[in-house]
Amino acid sequence: MCTIGQYQAAMANDRLEIVFVLGRPGSGKETVCKKIEEEFGYVHFSAGELLRQERTRADSPYKECIDEHFRKGLFIPPHITCSVMETAVSRSKSSKFLFDAFPICMHNLEAWNKGDLSKKATLRFVLFLDCPQEVCERRILQRGAAGSGRDDDVATKLGNRFKIYREQSLPVVEYFERQKLLRKVDTNKSPEEVYQEVRRVFQTGDKE
Repeated sequence: MCTIGQYQAAMANDRLEIVFVLGRPGSGKETVCKKIEEEFGYVHFSAGELLRQERTRADSPYKECIDEHFRKGLFIPPHITCSVMETAVSRSKSSKFLFDAFPICMHNLEAWNKGDLSKKATLRFVLFLDCPQEVCERRILQRGAAGSGRDDDVATKLGNRFKIYREQSLPVVEYFERQKLLRKVDTNKSPEEVYQEVRRVFQTGDKE
């Protein structure tokens, strides 16, 4: 983990600043990211949303692959996800980014570590939104009923989504915890309480 001094030196050299935001489906990543974006000046990129946008582009070389993987409830190949994320960053004028739901598996993390973007960026810390599965399930179903437009916000796909999270996403969380980069926030609270804790993390996040 970089020290505060190393972090400040990196910023002085115009490196990009990245915060990964991880958590179970329905743990509140999008809601929290929007508030961070407003207060702290980060640009929020949701890996899932960027892939859904890419999926709608008729000229995208990744369209068919993304369609197939979404239909089957599988993770998109890491080189595609990384390419889409890198393109989004390159088009932005910002130097501070929130990567929501990325890296979502160890293959994503390996692709990130090998990519050009990771060499230009300083990973400040990893924000982990911790919420019980039953609460997340309820939120997802409410979101789907309210017209989220996501084809996986339905009861029939919940079991597979959480199974994939346990088997493929949780190892990424555990990896960053071992690296002492993980900053955990309990999101099974009111939105106001959750964000106050998130604010504290962003104000002092370089310290464990």
